[in-house]
Amino acid sequence: MQLTKTTNRTLRLIVVAALLLVSAASTYPQTASAVSGRWIWKQIARKNKPQKQFTIVIHHKGNSVSGVYSVDEFINGKWQGEDGNQTPFSGRVQGSTIEIEFDPSATVPGYQENVVYAAPTDGRTPSTATITLNGSTLTWQMANPPAIEGVPARFTLKREQNSRRR
Repeated sequence: MQLTKTTNRTLRLIVVAALLLVSAASTYPQTASAVSGRWIWKQIARKNKPQKQFTIVIHHKGNSVSGVYSVDEFINGKWQGEDGNQTPFSGRVQGSTIEIEFDPSATVPGYQENVVYAAPTDGRTPSTATITLNGSTLTWQMANPPAIEGVPARFTLKREQNSRRR
């Protein structure tokens, strides 16, 4: 009888420990460090109609993030661009939320490396957005216009397959 009570307690402790480990593992990705990588939002595709795709590449270091986003157009799955585009941003991490700042009119043509955000110097106010990590998705919410042309003020992004955290 004593052996059965000890065995039952041991099993309960193992189950509780396993639940705590699973809970901790599922909570960890909710931190902003899990956002590093490439994320995509696409409009619903309709035959012979333009479909917008928003791609953001996020680099996280300490309490800061930086990166670029691009907006591309597809018709029937064919990219309609010529040389690509990217707009740099920078931001601050606060828990599972990131506040970013960018200038939607400061798009850099092509896909250059090491593109860095610089605040507007002509008196314009930069745009801001809030990015929130929700499990395996990001929610983008414009906070301060001007908005990004052709993209809604609020949408959900998914991590691109094969996108590795950096």
